[in-house]
Formats: sequence, C-alpha cells, structure tokens
Amino acid sequence: MDKSGSVDISFVIIGYNEGAHLEKCLTSIQSSSMEKSSSEIIYVDGGSQDNSIEIAQKAGADRVLGGDKRRRAAENRNLGFKNSKGRFVQFLDGDMVLDPDWPEQAVAFLTVTGNSAAVCGKIREVNQSVFYQALQIDWSETEGEVAFCGGSAMWRRDMLEAAGGFPETVAYGEEPFLCWRVRNELGLKINYLDCLMVDHNLDYSGFGDYCRRNVRCGKTYAEIASLCYNTPDRLWFKMTISNLVWAVVLVFALIVLLVGTPYSKICMTILLLSIVLRKTIQTLNRKNKLPVSICYSLHIYFSKIPLAWGECLWFLHFFKKKLLGNRNGHSA
Repeated sequence: MDKSGSVDISFVIIGYNEGAHLEKCLTSIQSSSMEKSSSEIIYVDGGSQDNSIEIAQKAGADRVLGGDKRRRAAENRNLGFKNSKGRFVQFLDGDMVLDPDWPEQAVAFLTVTGNSAAVCGKIREVNQSVFYQALQIDWSETEGEVAFCGGSAMWRRDMLEAAGGFPETVAYGEEPFLCWRVRNELGLKINYLDCLMVDHNLDYSGFGDYCRRNVRCGKTYAEIASLCYNTPDRLWFKMTISNLVWAVVLVFALIVLLVGTPYSKICMTILLLSIVLRKTIQTLNRKNKLPVSICYSLHIYFSKIPLAWGECLWFLHFFKKKLLGNRNGHSA
C-alpha cells in the first residue's frame, strides 16, 4: 500500500487447515515482481482447526479475517473482497504458490482490455506423477475468451461489485456460476492468458478421496445446470446428462463382464478397449505422453460413475425439498 492509502492489487487468500502450504503462498506473493503496483495481502480463514491464522499473521498478511466459524469458499472470498481496497483483486487458495510475473501481466491485460471482468492463467500441479499430469489436462485452455475461471483469478473491482460478488446460494461451483452471470447479465468477458499463474497442490489422500471429490463435482454440475437450464446458455447441462448416460453404460458393461456369457464378455472387453483407445489417441494428439494419455482416458470414463452418483444425490435432495415444500404449502 502506498502512502496515499490507494492500492492497485489486493491479494485475497482463503484457506481451511492449510497450515502446511500457507506460508509458501504468502511468501510467493511478497516475492512477486510488482515494481509498478502497490498491493495488500488479506487472508480469510474458513474456521481452521490448525495454526493457519498464526502462520498468516507471522508471514506478513496485512489483514487476517474469519476463523470464528466454518464458512464456504464463496463467503470467505466475499469477506476478503469487502475488506479489500485494490482496483484489481487476485483471489488465491491457501495451497497455491503465485508465479512472480503473473500479477503485473494480469494487471497489464485488464488495464487495456475494457470488456474483460477477470483474467486467469495456467495452473501447474506440483506433483508431476503420471496421475496428476493426467488430471491437469483439463486445466489447459487456449489463450483468449473462456466460459469461466476457477478460484484463482484476477478480477476488476468495479465489475465484481456490479456482479454482486461470489454467489453464496450455491454449495460449490460459485466461480463458474459467477462467470456465467458476468457473461450473460453484464455482457462482459472472462479471459485466459497462456502463461503460468500458480502452482497448485491437489494432494489426493487416496482412492476414496478421489471418488469423494468427484461425487462433490457431480453435485456441483447438477446444481449449476439446474440454475442455468431455462436460459440460452445452459452451463453444464450437456455434461450432466453425459455423465449420467456414461455411468449407466459403464455399470451395464461391468455387469456384462461379471455375469455375461463368454462371448458377451469378449465383445464388451473389445468395445471398452476401443473406447479407451480412441480417447487415448485424441489425448496423444494434444501432445501428451502415452502413459499420461492412457491414464487420462481411464480417469475420464471411470470418473463418470462417481460424478453421476453425485448428480443423482443432488437431484434426490432437490426433489425431496420440492416434495416437502409442496406438502407444507398444502398443509398451510
């Protein structure tokens, strides 16, 4: 922050039990190349049970907020945003490490691009095993306009205010839903720059954690698709239907492999292998290595099952609420 009290960039970091990563995140911001920009760092804690707040205070955050109760990501981001002063606001998660050149690149882009509300860049996974490289493929974008960004992005303050901040009415997926509103209600753009923005640590604890996160993603797809359904821009509607259809196909295939005739098992095995091979070739054509391409293909199709399960859970909850609401309305 300069002597006049004005701020060019506000860095808003949110975290929940991120003590193992938070100091690196804060240090990376302080080490960034910001010769032309004044800045401030705000850490918002989502009710951590570890020493995240103490780490943020010792590591030099200008303000430390939250920590009094468990909050969702959207609430944390809005709390940090409301207490920030910057013309531009860079949001980060506590497990991210900022690339030193990103802030100035993002500010320069937003300064000359009047119709862009936010800009994001490459997210690089810290763990470079085959599995994590495969998961990172879906983060790759072509430079230019994109439909939405994730939790790490730089926003124009005035445009984020006009959009009403991050929607707190959704359980997850607040960033894509905010971008959807920005594009459809404000007529503004979200852009992607082909340069590194952050290093990230997915840090799956095992197969169960992988499945749980996909179930949660499925719930998010279903909720956002339902909110955008009666509009020309049906965000995630096709993906939601696709997940359900593929899950049915794959469960049926599994049943055939378990209890089918020898001939049907051979045919089903050939069919499944051809599906995986096709996706592997497509991924190879995107200049990925063979082991990564195979892993990505297996992930894409296997994940359909927990994704679809999450969607089903959301729809069951939705219709249960509808039914109870109708009954209560009837009773009244």
